[in-house]
Amino acid sequence: MIHSDDEKTSELVGRFESKLNKIELDLDAQDRLCRYLSSIKRVRSAYKELYTRILFRLQQHRQSVYLLHMVYALASLRENAREGEVSQRFLSLVDEYIDLLADELDVSANLPLVIAPESAYASLPIPSESVFIVMLPLTNLTKPWKWVLLSHELGHLYFQYYRENIIAETLPVIEEELRETIRKEEQIDKYTNLWGGYWLQEIVADIIAAGLSGPAYLKMLIIEATEPKPTREYGSHPPLDARSLAQIVYMELVKAPNDLTLTMKRVWEEFRGGVQETASLSDYSSEEIVELISRFMANAIREPYIVKNWGEFKRVIGGLPETKSEDIRLVVPAMALSDVHVRL
Repeated sequence: MIHSDDEKTSELVGRFESKLNKIELDLDAQDRLCRYLSSIKRVRSAYKELYTRILFRLQQHRQSVYLLHMVYALASLRENAREGEVSQRFLSLVDEYIDLLADELDVSANLPLVIAPESAYASLPIPSESVFIVMLPLTNLTKPWKWVLLSHELGHLYFQYYRENIIAETLPVIEEELRETIRKEEQIDKYTNLWGGYWLQEIVADIIAAGLSGPAYLKMLIIEATEPKPTREYGSHPPLDARSLAQIVYMELVKAPNDLTLTMKRVWEEFRGGVQETASLSDYSSEEIVELISRFMANAIREPYIVKNWGEFKRVIGGLPETKSEDIRLVVPAMALSDVHVRL
């Protein structure tokens, strides 16, 4: 139902169109098997085995169709956004921005990254189809200074790409740290699962984002996730204190330029100084755990993009609002950090 002259949409539709065709063919086969069931009803063991197989296949297709429905909705949103000339131009720019950042992370060039306007910043990895969909609020499409938040979604892509190694290297150490500070076994299991299921990925994504966009990302994260209690823990996200600390420690470990690290500290302190809460991080998300993740990432990515290009970044930020011929990877975070919002 979607016919587009947009390269990214067309590639996405092409991949899932073939999947839909396979599902339709198999559903025809399952329909024939269902009609055959009545003829073997008296042979209980054969009936039960065939019934179970059919049910299993239908459950698989149900999950696949649900995913297809999500992809269709996102592709439709992208197509609707492309109807306006201004939105189409900004979509082309954000496509370029996200592709250039992805190149810095050394992820597969065959993995299509599709920007789909949505109600929130999010990502949808579909490993079975080698697809990674990145979403941003439609209201932010024409606000490029907010695009730095997309670097966090690319951090999720990085985590998915190197997931096995990251978990194997860090989760046992995190569990060991938890055992040293927590006595109840059920609490150890609970927080080990939280780190393995959610928190580790979020911290890694934050570090990747900081490596791509520097203090601009930290600033926009604070604005987007302003929290009156920065040490509060959530089911899917670690405390804001932990997320911010991880970025700063990472920059120190990779020996980022002093003024880069100081800028990040200043951005955080300006926010933290206005928050009444004085509590420190709990044993479940301690500074020690945050530091060991930052250390692992510092060994994995020793010279992130913003560190390599800090001098150029300062030149760009000093030259705003003029942006002619400047690298969009530097212009976007420069706008975010400086609050100088220019026409791209």
